[in-house]
Amino acid sequence: MSSSTRQKVLNKQANTKDMEDKQQKLGNPSEASTQPTSCTIMSENKLLEEIKQMRDENKEGHSLTKSSLDRLEQAVADIRSQIGEQEERLTGLEERVASLEERETRHERELNHLLRRETELTNTCEDLQNRLRRNNMRIFQVPEESEGGNLIDFTKDLLNKVLTLPSDLDIRIERAHRALQVRPRDHLATPRSIVVRFLDAAVKDLILKQAWSQRQVLFQGKRIFFDQDYSPELQKKRARVRAVIKQLRQKGIGAKCLYPARLKLKLDSGEKIYTTLTSAAEMLSSLGVQIYEGEEEHTEKEPTTDWTTRSKKKKEGKIKSLDLEFITQEDKNTERGIEIA
Repeated sequence: MSSSTRQKVLNKQANTKDMEDKQQKLGNPSEASTQPTSCTIMSENKLLEEIKQMRDENKEGHSLTKSSLDRLEQAVADIRSQIGEQEERLTGLEERVASLEERETRHERELNHLLRRETELTNTCEDLQNRLRRNNMRIFQVPEESEGGNLIDFTKDLLNKVLTLPSDLDIRIERAHRALQVRPRDHLATPRSIVVRFLDAAVKDLILKQAWSQRQVLFQGKRIFFDQDYSPELQKKRARVRAVIKQLRQKGIGAKCLYPARLKLKLDSGEKIYTTLTSAAEMLSSLGVQIYEGEEEHTEKEPTTDWTTRSKKKKEGKIKSLDLEFITQEDKNTERGIEIA
């Protein structure tokens, strides 16, 4: 049998088999339709259940999302309300701070003005006090009870005995007394100084010059000293200047204390005068001299006037009393406004 004939036979058998299969399917239509229908129903029920479950889950998720959004909206509303309150409080605080800063600036101006006035008045009172003492003189180291009953007569006799004075000098003493201190009980303690007030300042100056020129003045075998009757504050300032002068003299530098408490230096370059130790601090430091500055030297200016002359000070821009009163009244009104607010 040839190959072509064999192929035809095989094709015929295949076609026959296909036809038989189709006839079997057409001959039993119930079996062919029964199986697909049951599978379809089962899949549809399962699909419906899954859809229902998904819908329930979506519904529950939607309700949760809605409640979360409601809470979030409420929280945002609360935050907005709090931010608004904070902004109002911050605005009020800024206004109060600005008002307080303005008041502080005014108070600082007032304080500076009052400090300048206090310094000027203190210096003026100090200068007046020392001018009132111009006719006074102090005698130190005179033993207690050596004056007897009348201190004025004792002082006249003392001056004529221990000092070489002109015979025609008229010593007129207004009053004389011991320093206003507690009388020492111990006889070895330092005696109180004697304060003498002359009627004529020229006589006092002559006696002081003579006492200083004699250098050593003895009374009852002990050395006594004569000096101006300065105020206690000026005595402290002059004591600091004398301490500096002592150090300068140890270094071989000439120095002198001028009234009221000025320092005069004699250097190779010439003489220099400093009104305060603060102004001479740089020079003294270069010379290896230590100084002690009192607290008042940082705020006060030393009076530069002499016993007989007073320099005219230039007028500076200052707050007048009316301006100060206006500023004070304005501060009171501001304080009342803040208290009411």
